[in-house]
Amino acid sequence: MDKGIRKHEKCIIGLPRCDYVFSSTRSCFIAYGFETSALEMNILRGLLEKRNVEPVEAGGKRSPGEHAFCVKICSKIITSQFCIVLLNNDLKNGIESANANVNMEYGLMLGFNKYVIPFQREAQSLPFNVAGLDTVKYTSTNFEMYATTAIDQAIAATTQSGSEPLSADQKLNAYVLSRDMNWVRLTSEGDRAIFDLGSGFGFNLLIDFSGTAYCYLGNFTQLRAEAIIWRFEMLVRAIDQRRSSWETRIKAGLMTKEFATWADELFRSFKIWLIVMSDRDRDAVKKALTSKYSFEVISLDDMNHALEQLGGALV
Repeated sequence: MDKGIRKHEKCIIGLPRCDYVFSSTRSCFIAYGFETSALEMNILRGLLEKRNVEPVEAGGKRSPGEHAFCVKICSKIITSQFCIVLLNNDLKNGIESANANVNMEYGLMLGFNKYVIPFQREAQSLPFNVAGLDTVKYTSTNFEMYATTAIDQAIAATTQSGSEPLSADQKLNAYVLSRDMNWVRLTSEGDRAIFDLGSGFGFNLLIDFSGTAYCYLGNFTQLRAEAIIWRFEMLVRAIDQRRSSWETRIKAGLMTKEFATWADELFRSFKIWLIVMSDRDRDAVKKALTSKYSFEVISLDDMNHALEQLGGALV
């Protein structure tokens, strides 16, 4: 497994599994009091977006039917590249007090060993339990200057050294091309029908350089092994049911016997590629699957190794 790939496996609130990958997104989780830091948030959003870092806020995502703490807070902290916390006190009835939610999120950041930039207004005081930690004290006139410097330092500290790496999409595209495959351009009715068969389960469609062999590609690096297995089995089920419909289509005059024979051979030769996060995921999925269709389970390490074999020009 890449040294940079590290999963958080044990859920801190007792859910069955976690499996979110640390620092796997180019994002910054920001903890702040919704009623106390509006000006600062406008500045932070602008600075981050200018640097192609997604600002993520607990209040900015809805998660119907899901565990809100996991989806809106914990997982976003885990997967963020770095974090920012605005430790400005709430004011109620003339009395200042620390924001409990913000400090809880700050504790998670520290517990997950994240790179954190803590800010607080210069006139306010920190709670005793974090008073000993370095905190950027600011005023309304110098906040943007301090934030700019701190964010640039955070990006530099949390970005791997060396030349600018290829994005995940660029790596995947390079890998597909290195396997003599390319993405299908959905310009024909037949290609669209084949694509639609797998797209509902998260699969894209590839075709070889000769234009005669198709491959379904599922880029499932963010899914657990059980979910990947289910998607594969549903795709196989869809292919089988489509192949079993030839006779009905012939009787209805929708295709000839000759075309049905050709179509069945085409479907029978479909390949299926499953891209997964880790070697452990790869082994678990491979162990669980058997199929009459040709399939491969490919981890990110497998992909990186294959690209490195090309001489390192692509990675």
